[in-house]
Amino acid sequence: MPMDTILGGALPQSGDASIKGKVLPDRGKLIMRMKALKAARQGWEARWKAIRDFELPYIGEFEDTADHTNPARRRDTKIAQGVAWMAANVMAAGIMSGLTPPSRQWFKFSFSDERLNDMTEALQVLDQRQEIVQAVLAKSNFYNAVHKVYLEIPFGQGPMVVLRDARTAVRFIPLTIGSYFIDVDGAGKVNTIARRYKLTLSQLVDAFGMDALPQTVRLAAEMGKSSNRKYMVNWLCEPNTEAVPNKLDRLNMPYKSIYWLDESRQDEYLYIGGFEEFPAPTARWTVNANDCYAKGPGWFAEADSRALQVMKRDFLTLLELMAKPPMQATTDVMMHGINLIPGGITPTNGQGGVGPLFNTQFGNLQYLTEEIQKTEDRIKRHFNSDLFLMFDNIEAGRLTAREVTVRQQERLQVIGPVVEQLQDEFLTPIIERVYRILDEAGKFPPVPEVLQDLINEDVKVEYISPLAQAQKMSGLVNIEQAVGFTLQMAQAWPDALKVVDPTKTIAKYMNLLGAPADMRRSPDEVKKMIEEEQAAMQKQQEEAQAVAVAQAVPGITQAAKNATEAANDGNPALQEWLGM
Repeated sequence: MPMDTILGGALPQSGDASIKGKVLPDRGKLIMRMKALKAARQGWEARWKAIRDFELPYIGEFEDTADHTNPARRRDTKIAQGVAWMAANVMAAGIMSGLTPPSRQWFKFSFSDERLNDMTEALQVLDQRQEIVQAVLAKSNFYNAVHKVYLEIPFGQGPMVVLRDARTAVRFIPLTIGSYFIDVDGAGKVNTIARRYKLTLSQLVDAFGMDALPQTVRLAAEMGKSSNRKYMVNWLCEPNTEAVPNKLDRLNMPYKSIYWLDESRQDEYLYIGGFEEFPAPTARWTVNANDCYAKGPGWFAEADSRALQVMKRDFLTLLELMAKPPMQATTDVMMHGINLIPGGITPTNGQGGVGPLFNTQFGNLQYLTEEIQKTEDRIKRHFNSDLFLMFDNIEAGRLTAREVTVRQQERLQVIGPVVEQLQDEFLTPIIERVYRILDEAGKFPPVPEVLQDLINEDVKVEYISPLAQAQKMSGLVNIEQAVGFTLQMAQAWPDALKVVDPTKTIAKYMNLLGAPADMRRSPDEVKKMIEEEQAAMQKQQEEAQAVAVAQAVPGITQAAKNATEAANDGNPALQEWLGM
């Protein structure tokens, strides 16, 4: 369900598992749609294959290559120096630990109305549900799958399908480059996913069930024939423009989902159903306007990667020439042969003998080495390896987030829009879909009776991962500087302390840090504690004043008595003062 009603009840489970008697999709239209998606992708494939050939050789599956028929073949024959692959792994690990670290909380729920975020009881309900969602993600294959998506990002994008699972509640399927087609809506958001992939007969039975298979395939399965043969499966998921409003069966979901085999009749489908929300959130790096596909670090590093392979091969050739230089010798020596074994002896007549064909002490080898190093550094910068290594240092405690902010503020500004896009287009839809699945399964405890009025309040996902917090560090630093300046001013002007509201300042600081709600007292509790302390202090002051007065009364009485006696003794000044 949408996150804007996260505390509300879930929609009922979709039913109507049978499609018998229903109007089936037009197979011709489906095939035309698949062809149109493939044609729209065709212009991108050449670049993807080049990135794979020169940078990331073991990622991707393209139908027009041997990826399906011979998946174990070598793909790195065009690569002499694999620095791009290492940089991509550093980037994927850096995004993993910086954006979705498995070992710590990296997101939380809060109300869109900031005034409601002061209600500790309501925030505790959100925190409880966040803990359940994060526990389900940890139990499922989410972290393994999302790491594979991050490895796909150098190509520009990486979709991940989110499905229900009977054992772990949810299951995630990352899709590799070349195996999928996507499309976007008018706002540039991905709303269509299609795949062509192969499954064996046993996998088809396991995934769809025997009854869903086409007749010829079912007969082969029942007879136990060709169990290892692979069949081409087609899957299309897109907005369901033919859905009947207010009907909740699976054929009238907002998104339709259709599976069929190439080897099947027009009326034979593996599955026809739908989803309440788009099931394949897609991580995209840099998107131009309404392009379906994005450009990632691999695009920007391709030229350097190509140049690096040429320079590295030249460098290795020079090393080989130095170690085993071409030889020249006189004709008589050649008649007896040259002994190239270490320590071997080749007899000569002393005239010419044996020697290198040319001088192999290449003076430009150092310059080539330096240029190779510069090219490698540029490739690493394209993948932001230096930045992500620093976030690993934050996690290891070797650097503070503030040190990273000071040293790499410009780098954070460069990657900041990408982080926002990954959170908005990829992570938030994943969390929303997982939440809906858990809510429909009854995995959340009921909302307390006192909070029923908040069920329809808008709720948002906030990110508190190391990478998100590093971006927020400027806000934390601003608060610290403002408080520090106030304390300095208070030394000369004590009234300066009245300018800062301590409770609001601390609450704002804790919100930026993503501190759990249960470690904060509500404003009413804080106000009550302050009033009680002030009342207690006032009572102590009044009691102290009463004691002081009580102690002073005897002395005052005695002094008055002495003054009266002195006046009676005839002291004119006292008599006049006392009016006697």
